[in-house]
Amino acid sequence: MRKFKTRRPRALPFRLLLVVAGGLLLLAALAPKANADCTDCTLIAYWNFEGTPSPGFPVDMTSNAPGAIIGLTLTTNYNVADLSAEPGLPMNVAPGDVEPNLTSLGFHATGAKTPANFDAQLFSAQGIYDVTCVSFAINVAGNGFASVRLGYSFDGGATFTYTAPQAIPNFLTTITFNLAPGTTLNQSLLVIRLQFLGGQSNGANLQDLFDNYQICGTIVPEPATIAGGLLGILGLCFHQRRRLIRSVRLRRA
Repeated sequence: MRKFKTRRPRALPFRLLLVVAGGLLLLAALAPKANADCTDCTLIAYWNFEGTPSPGFPVDMTSNAPGAIIGLTLTTNYNVADLSAEPGLPMNVAPGDVEPNLTSLGFHATGAKTPANFDAQLFSAQGIYDVTCVSFAINVAGNGFASVRLGYSFDGGATFTYTAPQAIPNFLTTITFNLAPGTTLNQSLLVIRLQFLGGQSNGANLQDLFDNYQICGTIVPEPATIAGGLLGILGLCFHQRRRLIRSVRLRRA
């Protein structure tokens, strides 16, 4: 009887094990990460205020690379005439930001605009944005805002839940807010707000510089993406199983 040259049967189960292990690693990569700080998490949106100014504003108000969302407009209730383009701040620059750090957003007449809101609409059909960290650089140049707090809305900005406010010190610093993982997940009409409070001057002089605004967390794949990955893994396993069975039958023959 003619004998066929086949692979060693023992090698095939090992390859099957590798395929399954690879699939499990893929699922782990797709699963949400439970991070409570700004390290080891995805940069969802990033504003460095560089580039061509947005219409009506002194700086670019759209989100930039290396954030995952590009071109998202940061909206505000601030009087545009009391905003200015100022030198960039050397803190909280996102890793991978290749643009020159030349520009920050300057605040004037903070007393006349309290509270001052800066809103980012993270809308998605499945509510895929799990925001766990929000941070920015700020430098006080005069009698600017006294504090700032983080707000999040699940109804498109009609109502907000706020964290406790943080004091803004009279020097260059980075301010960070943390949210518990899962707080904003599955919210299709998510809005993230920075709300500046306690403006202390109505003068035209420069009072605060705001720069390198980061929204971080996890972008959770939509169910269709996860289902596609699972089907791919099952297909690979089934293919390897058929090859294993065929090899064993030939070996016995």
